[in-house]
Amino acid sequence: MKHFSEALFFAPIFWIGTLSFNTGAQEPDVAVIRPEIRTGFAHAGWKYDRYSEMPSLDAHKRMTLAELKGPGIIRHLHMTRHHPEELTSRGVVLEIYFDGATTPAVHCPVADFFGDGCGGNSMDFSSKFIECAPWSYNCYFPMPFRESAHVVLRNDTDRDIADYSYVEWENLPEWNDQLGYFHATYARKHFQLTKDTDAMFFEIEGSGHVLGRQFSVITNEPFFRKFNTVMEGNNEIDIDGQERAIDYLGTEDSFTFSWGFQKTYAAQRVGMTLVDLGDVNRLSIYRFHDHAPIRFNRSLKWHINWQHEQSFIRNPAWKEAVDRDGCWIDYATVFYWYQTVPAGFEHQPLPPVADRK
Repeated sequence: MKHFSEALFFAPIFWIGTLSFNTGAQEPDVAVIRPEIRTGFAHAGWKYDRYSEMPSLDAHKRMTLAELKGPGIIRHLHMTRHHPEELTSRGVVLEIYFDGATTPAVHCPVADFFGDGCGGNSMDFSSKFIECAPWSYNCYFPMPFRESAHVVLRNDTDRDIADYSYVEWENLPEWNDQLGYFHATYARKHFQLTKDTDAMFFEIEGSGHVLGRQFSVITNEPFFRKFNTVMEGNNEIDIDGQERAIDYLGTEDSFTFSWGFQKTYAAQRVGMTLVDLGDVNRLSIYRFHDHAPIRFNRSLKWHINWQHEQSFIRNPAWKEAVDRDGCWIDYATVFYWYQTVPAGFEHQPLPPVADRK
């Protein structure tokens, strides 16, 4: 899909991927005065201040955070990090609907969406698009919409939850058909990792581009200590029917790291926000591709293939561990992408809250 090559507001501002730049004079985009643009604001959750009628995040209820009319673009989403983390990190779900769709474009437990996927235990960090600030979450994905945007928090737990969340957005003077709709989906995979494993992690049909992903990985297998073997696996991306159009030879390399996952690190496009190498190994990692989005016109399949890791599959200890019913591993993933349509992706259903930990 071609993206954002025409002027969105007025020359000389052009859109590339999800970011804008100025092709004329030297002044930066943030210095351009735009009287035709209005700043919009919506909030919910905190009914203990001026707005006692404000909707709150009550047990087994849906709270509308924003109901916006387009054309417009969401610029920032802020949210409280909720107590207790072990219950609420996946017990509260973020849903975003565009242009009156009945199925959400975004459907994720809040902690995983914000890169905090191992029970809310990630370090505080700031990246280009997601942020775990002290006791709050922020995201800065641009989310354009033509007709409307509906932002919802869903509390699937048995507790009323103290929350304050808000959305900052702008109107668009006119809609640009080259703008894509933001999507994000959460999925959970629990499987026995063997030398024959080729696991599908993300599959999409349509036209758009992948912007990034967040993985949270847990295993208690001694053979996988320090994510030995797990860090490998070729990340094979099939695009528009072409097999292995992109083929990262190692999962850690696909996240831009080398020699496994050893210590926490956070930067604008990549990070390891949790590295726990104790008896139970836990890992949270993210990567964004805004410098070169992974584009597809008809379809994209992202799978990880361990079948060609010669130095690992020859190790008899791996087979022995599998034979004793070991080598189990748990992946919780979030993929972020833009697509030409506002809805239609089938998200993985979420199990009961107790089973999401």
